Amino acid sequence: MNKVKIHLRLIFAVWFFAICGFLAAQSTISQSKMEEIYEEIKTPYKYGLVIAPTTNNYKVDCPSVFRKGDKWYMTYLVYDGKSGKDGRGYETWLAESDDLLQWETLGKVLSFREKGWDKNQRGGFVALEENTWGGNYTFNAFKNKYWMTYIGGDKPGYETAPLKIGLAFTEKDPSLPHEWKSLDKPILSPDDKDAQWFEKITQYKSSVFWDKSNTLGKPFVMFYNAAGIHPETKVKAERIGIALSDDMIHWERYKNNPVFSHEEGITGDAHIQKIGDVYVMFYFSAFRSSRKYKAFNTFACSYDLVNWTDWNGDDLIIPSKDYDNLFAHKSSVIKHNGVVYHFYCAVNEHDQRGIALAVSKPMGRSTVRFPEPDQKGRREIVSLNNDWYSVASGENSNEYDTFVVDGSWEKVNIPHNWDDYGGYRQLIHANRHGNAWYRKTFFLPNNDSDKHFFIRFDGVGTYATVYVNGKNFGRFLGGRTTFTVNVTDAIKTGAENVIAVKVEHPSFITDMPWVCGGCSSEWGFSEGSQPFGIFRPVTLEITDKIRIEPFGVHIWNTDTSYLPIETEIKNYGSTPETFELVSKLNDDNGIAVFRLSDTITLQPGETKIVKQISPEIKNPHLWSNDDPYLYQLASMIKRGGKTTDELTTPYGIRTVSWPLHRKDKDPTFRLNGEKVFLNGICEYEHLFGQSHAFSKEQILSRVKQIKNAGFNAFRDAHQPHNLLYQHYWNENGILFWPQFSAHIWYDTPDFRNNFKALLRQWIKERRNSPSIIMWGLQNESVLPKEFAEECVEIIREMDSTARDQRIITTCNGGEGTDWDVPQNWSGTYGGDPDKYADELKKQLLNGEYGAWRSIDLHSEGDFDPQGIWSEDNMCLLFEKKIRLAESVKDSCCGHFLWLFNSHDNPGRKQPDEGYRIIDKIGPVNYKGLLTSWGEPVDAYYLYKANYVSAKKDPMVYIVSHTWTDRWKTPGVKSGIRVFSNCDEVELFNDIHSESLGRLKKGPIGTHFEWNNVNIKYNVLYAVGYVDGKRMIEDYIVLDHLPKSPRFDQFYQDLKPLLAPQEGYHYIYRINCGGDLYVDQYGQRWEGDKAKKEANGWGSTSWVNDYEGINPYQASQRSTNDPIKGTKDWELFGTFRYGRHKLAYYFPLPDGEYRVELYFVEPWYGNAGNSDCEGYRIFDVAINDSVYIDDLDIWAEGGHDTAFKHVVQAKVEGGAMKISFPEVKTGQAVISAIAIASKKSEICPQILSSVSEWSWKNIKRVAKTPLDSLPEGEEKRPATIYRAKHAKINGQYEEKTIKDESFIAFSDSKAGCIEWNISAGVANKYALRFGFMNVNENPKDVRIKIIGADGSIFKDDVITFPVAREKKRTLSTDTGGYINAGHYKIQLSADDMKGLWLSDLTVQ
Repeated sequence: MNKVKIHLRLIFAVWFFAICGFLAAQSTISQSKMEEIYEEIKTPYKYGLVIAPTTNNYKVDCPSVFRKGDKWYMTYLVYDGKSGKDGRGYETWLAESDDLLQWETLGKVLSFREKGWDKNQRGGFVALEENTWGGNYTFNAFKNKYWMTYIGGDKPGYETAPLKIGLAFTEKDPSLPHEWKSLDKPILSPDDKDAQWFEKITQYKSSVFWDKSNTLGKPFVMFYNAAGIHPETKVKAERIGIALSDDMIHWERYKNNPVFSHEEGITGDAHIQKIGDVYVMFYFSAFRSSRKYKAFNTFACSYDLVNWTDWNGDDLIIPSKDYDNLFAHKSSVIKHNGVVYHFYCAVNEHDQRGIALAVSKPMGRSTVRFPEPDQKGRREIVSLNNDWYSVASGENSNEYDTFVVDGSWEKVNIPHNWDDYGGYRQLIHANRHGNAWYRKTFFLPNNDSDKHFFIRFDGVGTYATVYVNGKNFGRFLGGRTTFTVNVTDAIKTGAENVIAVKVEHPSFITDMPWVCGGCSSEWGFSEGSQPFGIFRPVTLEITDKIRIEPFGVHIWNTDTSYLPIETEIKNYGSTPETFELVSKLNDDNGIAVFRLSDTITLQPGETKIVKQISPEIKNPHLWSNDDPYLYQLASMIKRGGKTTDELTTPYGIRTVSWPLHRKDKDPTFRLNGEKVFLNGICEYEHLFGQSHAFSKEQILSRVKQIKNAGFNAFRDAHQPHNLLYQHYWNENGILFWPQFSAHIWYDTPDFRNNFKALLRQWIKERRNSPSIIMWGLQNESVLPKEFAEECVEIIREMDSTARDQRIITTCNGGEGTDWDVPQNWSGTYGGDPDKYADELKKQLLNGEYGAWRSIDLHSEGDFDPQGIWSEDNMCLLFEKKIRLAESVKDSCCGHFLWLFNSHDNPGRKQPDEGYRIIDKIGPVNYKGLLTSWGEPVDAYYLYKANYVSAKKDPMVYIVSHTWTDRWKTPGVKSGIRVFSNCDEVELFNDIHSESLGRLKKGPIGTHFEWNNVNIKYNVLYAVGYVDGKRMIEDYIVLDHLPKSPRFDQFYQDLKPLLAPQEGYHYIYRINCGGDLYVDQYGQRWEGDKAKKEANGWGSTSWVNDYEGINPYQASQRSTNDPIKGTKDWELFGTFRYGRHKLAYYFPLPDGEYRVELYFVEPWYGNAGNSDCEGYRIFDVAINDSVYIDDLDIWAEGGHDTAFKHVVQAKVEGGAMKISFPEVKTGQAVISAIAIASKKSEICPQILSSVSEWSWKNIKRVAKTPLDSLPEGEEKRPATIYRAKHAKINGQYEEKTIKDESFIAFSDSKAGCIEWNISAGVANKYALRFGFMNVNENPKDVRIKIIGADGSIFKDDVITFPVAREKKRTLSTDTGGYINAGHYKIQLSADDMKGLWLSDLTVQ
């Protein structure tokens, strides 16, 4: 009997533990299941705002979406205040939608009450919504009532505690706006006797669903979040609990609350859906130490509603856009027709709140925007960028030297550059120079008498004379730094004001550090074009008479414990003023770190720099690459107890150190004491059609592309960039090497003085940036050593961290700075690239490496330094240098790739941007990862594959999408390369079929490569795997080879995009950038053609402004990629691109027309899932009226996806013009146009059945011979006067060095050389002396310019630097305009020994 009992007990024990184990297993969701759910619910594409306040007087919050009939509805909350204290509280509103994208507000459903426990807080959330994933999301009734729980409270303000949970209901139609009824008392309260510890402070959002399975014993389950203090840990946080009910009115708390918490910050706003047998809780969390952002949406899963498994992968929604960059939280999620819609509350840095949407597939880009944010602080900042009128002269003419109003003025917006396309005509120097005028009228409201008015210009090329209401405020040398004009004396308040700016951009400038490459002292140097116009923003600042000066706050740290602060303040008033200066540092949550205060008195017109130092900062949050943490320094002027002026300066605390400063034999660069290998990139602000005049969107696009390619450092090339760059580098943790100038020197007083003055301004504008780790004085410097040393002292005077942290550099030539950083172009300009690792260890930092390439040009085999400039040769060299550099990363500082975007390079012969003749433009330095027009080349994907984490952004790219004609026949092939950051890649010869093998990733600087594989079909299909899981794919379709068996699988998700609209007669169908084409419906699409006849249709582009250029030059590209959504790949795969000059013209009778515009994003988003929103943004106008504003093709459909926009347009005047007047980023592209009318009698004016041009047969050449490029008529002629033909006094010898003839002064006595020159026209001339100075020291020489009548036009001293090895050029000028005539140029010194002169060039 005892044995039986024992056996029974053993059996029971086994059964009990088995059950317990089963239940324990059931309470935890497996990782594979969590991953499966994540893939199901993720929404990587942000559509944008769907509901936003129309003013800044209220905020929108907390969406709840449901369905009734064929309509969708959303309740949302409105807080009626600007701040957390000035509003009354929440009310609940209702909106309606047909498509979940466009929403219309209907009205209120819960309003404030006059009295009661909830009179000021009535924020509701729908209850009993059908919560089956992918179900109908119906708003269910219970007992013939619809129910809503809500946040209730009687305290005014934003969520002012204590808050309670109320219940509202209605018998009426919930899809109609009406006031719902509510109970007189809350259903849950922190004051309840049975209230639990986690809710004792306040309660927040609640969400109720109908659990018909009674999982927890009752049908109605409420999840709600509340704030409380843990009784044991004393941690204050928000946590999620459960309450249960049988009748929706009486609620019982779950005894084991809270059911979900992270014991820090906020965990709240649960939204429950059921996917199969798993409950999914969408929730938001905030202020978590594991996240660098503040508030985000993620999820957890459960089988039983109480045991929750938290997702530990990527969050569902995080702050990432300008509308949600502060908080992205509070979910309402549905799945409809296969698409997941994740609605959430978006809060930006200006504390604007609205409802935004993220989706599981591209659905376009919302047009809803927040209003302009209110001004913060006591300054009023007014943008003056829009609605200017401008006119410009012809090349180098004196036209518009004075203000003239004629019919040539054009309406423009700032930024603006008159030199848009001229320099790309394959002439050595064809960039535009001359005079321009800009004029703007604006109204200024009344202001009090203490207000002063300043206009800040961020960039004018090159000289600006500023007038306000007719008053001349002077001529400013702005160029690439800012200048601010006090216009108080001329401004009219309560009236219209007129600003006029005369802009001068002459050729051959000799008194500025930024000179067009075609005008520089050595053609092609000073690299790049220079802007002609107001090319950066213009701002009106309205401030108090006691004001902090522009860039007048200087904050720095020598260690991480103390922050010295200097504040420059000026009294613009007419009386002495005493005031308080407050400097307050806040962390990024707005919590004060310290507050400093000083009382100052300033006399009228007096400026003072006030010095302060912080108390010790213990355990500061350091700024770094991975965690670019920024404090906020508020600098405030207080007069009479009120803040009258305020500036906020973001600042990151960090330390940098270089081997040259440390001298500790450690060869690495260190950030906060940690080694950082600088994987840098160089970039010009150049873009085909809009160089220099970059919009905010264009800059942000470049920043995103650079970061998404994996670079961690950035170098200005080679002049100061827009200040927004450093703002974004600071925010994104990109280390910054700013550059001031390149290869320019004129030995004149004006040049010296202007160089130093602009250098001071440049430092002042940038010195607070934590991203800056070094100062670049000049690239390939020709500054004399003594002058460079003088500049170094200026930098150190203005930035004390340049003494022991930041280093001051030249690059590839120069003396007088801390470091002349070398360049290493081995493999491109000679040298042995296999020695790169050893060379980098010796050089420590390489300022430039790179390679030439022509887009679309490809080659087989390994790297060949003597090979053609193919994309493949470029990539192989880059891989070699990456691999070798990484092998010695602990023995050097890093290297910088030349170049991100191919740049304008006037003065040089290099027009090989493309392999096709029509892609060749120039002069262009065509070494970019992107072409001049912004198209990524293969090497861009190479860097992404090597430097971007596959966990963050998996990518795979078959080399190459522009090499589809690689093979003519099937057979065994080798050298098939794939760039990928994935662990493994499998390559197929069909769609997921005909595997060619699965390879593992090699070390950094290598690629995946398949050799000796049998290629049978026309498809290459690559799949990338991360941790064994298929993550990403890429494919190309090859020419010439047999069609693959599964080829038709490409034709999925087909849409009837080209189907004719019933009731319309089609007049034009145009294949933009392509030949005659017949689509799957048998419809004829005319081949694109240039407009020639006045009454015929056709296209125009930038070339129409110039003679003798192919009308299609640099405005057409194509893609051979499969196009999703259509079978008509040939139609969508060809396209025209351009900016404000691209247009189509169609003769049409007056009337109404249907215009169908067809698009594909051909470049951005290839090879991966990167967020490419903002890479291409443009307007579409019809007859100069904008019909589509800010079109973003990637946001509409993603990469290689066909879509169309349809607009109804009215024609008046007998013609329709389709154009792209504003392109904010990249290039506008268009694939096809169709125009239709309901009038069947309308026919095209001219048919294009025969075209003299075929887009399929464009000639290709690997290289344009240099001697085929004309120099261009615009270049000012240069006259060379040889030294041996000059009049010479003193002892000399004639010497020949490298075929150059020199007059070499040979003794230490007085000497003189004199040239007779002739000036053909009145002008200011550049004088360039070819010389060598073989002395130990620079040689000072007097220069005189003497007129025919003996008049002295210039008498000055110039300095010839030491130049023993090779001929150099010293530049100066005539000092001012000289008339046409004959002159003597005389050089003399008491000791001319060692000075060798070869020639004088006058230009």
